Amino acid sequence: MDALLKRLISDPLDFTAEDAGAAAALIMANKATPAQIGAFLVALKLTNKEHDPQYISAIAAAMRDAAVRVDPALVAAANTFNVSTAAGIVAAGAGCFVAKHGNRAASSMCGSADVLEALSCKITNTTPENIPSMLEHGRFCFLFAQSFHPAMKYVSLPRKEIGVRTVFNILGPLTNPARPSRMVVGVHSAFLGQPMAEALHLTGVRSGWVVNGAMGLDEIAPCGPTHVWSIAEDGTITHSSITPADFGLPEHPLDAVAGGKLAHENAAIMRRLLGGEIDDAAAAAADHPDKAILDFVLMNAAALIFVDRKADSLKAAVEVARESIRSGRARAALAAFVEATTK
Repeated sequence: MDALLKRLISDPLDFTAEDAGAAAALIMANKATPAQIGAFLVALKLTNKEHDPQYISAIAAAMRDAAVRVDPALVAAANTFNVSTAAGIVAAGAGCFVAKHGNRAASSMCGSADVLEALSCKITNTTPENIPSMLEHGRFCFLFAQSFHPAMKYVSLPRKEIGVRTVFNILGPLTNPARPSRMVVGVHSAFLGQPMAEALHLTGVRSGWVVNGAMGLDEIAPCGPTHVWSIAEDGTITHSSITPADFGLPEHPLDAVAGGKLAHENAAIMRRLLGGEIDDAAAAAADHPDKAILDFVLMNAAALIFVDRKADSLKAAVEVARESIRSGRARAALAAFVEATTK
């Protein structure tokens, strides 16, 4: 690690992506001290390498290699995805195979893991062995990052003490142990869109979207434009912009889709959403306050459905997502995952 750090700090132009991957591998193997880890992360930032797709993908590969192994042959046929939780469950009900990779809340009060636990899922019971059956029977599974990336414990304290964003803040989508071939990924800032799309392609993603919504959302925004970087199977990346109108849906203010602050509050909203209660209420009254949440989820689920080619337009994809809810298939996808993790 000493030699790699010296090269990065003294001769950054000679520090390659392979060097970055080698350093990350040493960190994941607990062969670097906290001081060395902190120096590595800060040096990557100061040399502007932490947003270079080659370096991002090399570090992600090292992190993924150190993860609990999921046999790609067992899940490859599923064309798995990694998207926001509610949209992912709706997409699973629409026939997509969804492997959600996430964690508990860090900067907010409720993360993906928190809300799934509030929905009675035993997220630590997802294992490499039962992922294929989960996808086969319910088309949805959740890979809890702390369970699948035990080596990240070596990085947690230096990251906390540094107190600034590092390359590890953007590695989540790139380190899904299920190695999805198609993805819809959100980034918090537009400047990350292109490098994230390039890094996804370098790590094996065949097609997908990277999105950045208005006001810094890492999802498709309920109002205003959303940047989209579309990854084609040949590696071509195309940047465009979409709005709710492209989905045939109205705009809603951001505060209308805030949801609850606590896990049990968001779980209650999700139960009503997947159970069709919000859809029924919105159909009865166009100005129903929960319609904004419904449209927000429909848009983000529709993006995944469109990327999976289960609809030939965004507007058609919205109707596929809506039918997933109305038919009860979205609720069944969640129920199957709950059953699989609790039996």
